[in-house]
Amino acid sequence: MTEQPIPAPRSPGGAAARQRTCAACGAAFEPGRRTELEALIDGEIRYVAVHSGHSTHAPARERMATSRLPAAAPDPATRAHGSAA
Repeated sequence: MTEQPIPAPRSPGGAAARQRTCAACGAAFEPGRRTELEALIDGEIRYVAVHSGHSTHAPARERMATSRLPAAAPDPATRAHGSAA
């Protein structure tokens, strides 16, 4: 029998209720406060709940990933008709 992958939680509130504490800082979630989902890859893809603005990823790694993203190019479909290409 093969293991079935764990599906992503349907809502951040569901993950926060199951988890009870932030995966980044360890503090308890407060009722009614907003949480976010973050993918955590540790051999499997798991989804963890974190406080808004928190991350389980190291800041240096986040900056490196952001610097590798290409600059957003203007969408040709949004250009006004008749403008020079």
